[in-house]
Amino acid sequence: MSAPYLKIENLEIAFDTPKGKFVAVKDINLDIEKGQIVSIIGHSGCGKSTILNAISGMVFPTKGTVVLNGRNIKGPGPDRGIVFQNYSLLPWLTVFENIFQAVDAAIHDRSKAEKLALVEDHLKMVNLWDHREKYPKQISGGMKQRTAIARAFAINPEVLLLDEPFGALDALTKGSLHIELLKMWNLTGRTKTIVMVTHDIEEAVFLSDRIVVMNNGPAATIREIEEVHLPRPRNKKDIVNQEDYKIIRERLLNLLMDKVEIDAKDFFKEQAA
Repeated sequence: MSAPYLKIENLEIAFDTPKGKFVAVKDINLDIEKGQIVSIIGHSGCGKSTILNAISGMVFPTKGTVVLNGRNIKGPGPDRGIVFQNYSLLPWLTVFENIFQAVDAAIHDRSKAEKLALVEDHLKMVNLWDHREKYPKQISGGMKQRTAIARAFAINPEVLLLDEPFGALDALTKGSLHIELLKMWNLTGRTKTIVMVTHDIEEAVFLSDRIVVMNNGPAATIREIEEVHLPRPRNKKDIVNQEDYKIIRERLLNLLMDKVEIDAKDFFKEQAA
């Protein structure tokens, strides 16, 4: 059996604080195959973004390893693209220039004309070609996120990391971007591996092949991994009525609500004491 494309083994990440060592996550073991979309869900403070940052190379393991395509991750690199919730666009550059700068910095084996064509192709994929000369302050939040997603795909990373990229958007815009993301993933032949952090159960079920449910932190661990065998392509209007969708959603909701109910009971006991 071949090794997993992305392998997290016995991962622990701790930080030094004025009050001593703080363990964010521990005993994290996760195998991800090439082309999978995997979501990580859980309550705030459970280490979702910490795991994502370890894959990106921006945070280093205290223990354990993160291995991508047979290589230990030792820092950031163009083989991993990141989309943040806050867009991270440079305000002094146009939509086109924001993407071109990333492409120019990450891709060294193409001519300038080829890079310009690459930017054009990706802007057209997210329906932003007509807005290419606008600055970030001149476009909506959804358009900013489209720009960030196009930028991430344009550098052609092996792995795309999404850190709650749709969390600040309204439901209609979010739904539209889900479709755009899957369209771009399909255009890669579903070979792009995507790891996403989200609080949104419906989003996780609709997009993912697998969903990693985290226990609460500190020292958070993986509570359960849910396999999503819903057929692709997925249509949002149809999928919500499928029995398998309802079962997965209910199971995830129960997993997340268990901890909330336990915390609530403990709170009221303390108040009554």
